[in-house]
Amino acid sequence: MQSIGEKIEEARKRKGISLSEAAEATKIRSDFLYNIENNQYDYDLPDIYKRGFIKNYARYLKLNSDKILAQYQEQQITNSRRRKKDKANSDLFGNNLDINSANKDEVISDAFQNKPSFGKINLDKPKKGSVTDNTSSVPTETHPELSNKDLYIKSGIVGIATLLFVLLIIWLIQSIFQPDTNPSMALNTDQSSSALSAVKNSSQLSNEYAIREITIKATGIVYVIIRQKLDNKTLLSKKLIEGEVQTIKRQGPVEIAFTKGNLVQFIADDSTDPYIPVVDGHGRIVVP
Repeated sequence: MQSIGEKIEEARKRKGISLSEAAEATKIRSDFLYNIENNQYDYDLPDIYKRGFIKNYARYLKLNSDKILAQYQEQQITNSRRRKKDKANSDLFGNNLDINSANKDEVISDAFQNKPSFGKINLDKPKKGSVTDNTSSVPTETHPELSNKDLYIKSGIVGIATLLFVLLIIWLIQSIFQPDTNPSMALNTDQSSSALSAVKNSSQLSNEYAIREITIKATGIVYVIIRQKLDNKTLLSKKLIEGEVQTIKRQGPVEIAFTKGNLVQFIADDSTDPYIPVVDGHGRIVVP
């Protein structure tokens, strides 16, 4: 009876197909196809992949894939039984070797158990009060190294305590004779008082000027910046388009800068007549 590999190899050669052509057509590596044709299935892949390779290869060569897979299954069962039988034989021979080695160990053990005795040496400790007990007459030796170590520790503790005491005395003396005034605190106090005075002045100036309005009207595209002179605050910074009107609340005089004087008009407070700058280009005016 032909094996699976012989059937597949014979069908491939009968059709005149090379191994590389078969690999390219089935998308299976040529070394796997070579192993199938030589009935070698011990490559490191799960069995489901091996069965898939065999089935696809048989279909490609127009063989009955079901019969091929059935023969492969029967071959695997036969190989499994053969491996179990070989393992049982190896276990049997291994047990015989164990029995022989165990008998050998028992013989050696018996030989050592029956060896002659050469006497016994007494290693028991002598009792107190016996002739051999000389430990009570040995005086206890002192260790001068331990005494020196304790002296060093005590000296170190005394030195650290003395140093801490001296530092405490110095700190107390500095605390007593230290002046009450601190330059940094005085400087901070001066800065705080100057800041408070500036705030007071600013609030006083704010109270002097009432809140008023100024209206800006653009007759073209112009960029306008309005800055309040009282606190240097920018009230408006914007590009105005034609026809746009902006009404700004102000307090005190304001400084107005513009890019095109002929395209901007200003109406201050309740005035009805607009003010048009005399310059056509960049300019700057102050409205009280």
